Amino acid sequence: MEIEADLCGVCEKCIPACPHGLIQRIGYSMKVKEGCVNCGECYNSCPLGAIFLDE
Repeated sequence: MEIEADLCGVCEKCIPACPHGLIQRIGYSMKVKEGCVNCGECYNSCPLGAIFLDE
């Protein structure tokens, strides 16, 4: 899982969408913590398409 900083508007909608609590805001960007299972919930919550799933 990767959050593209150039596309992210830091709206934080992905934070409550993550069922594992693995997304956090750090300054003016969003980061995915280690342990992400690539479930796609944050991907579905992003209105700007800034989140990319690992293949």
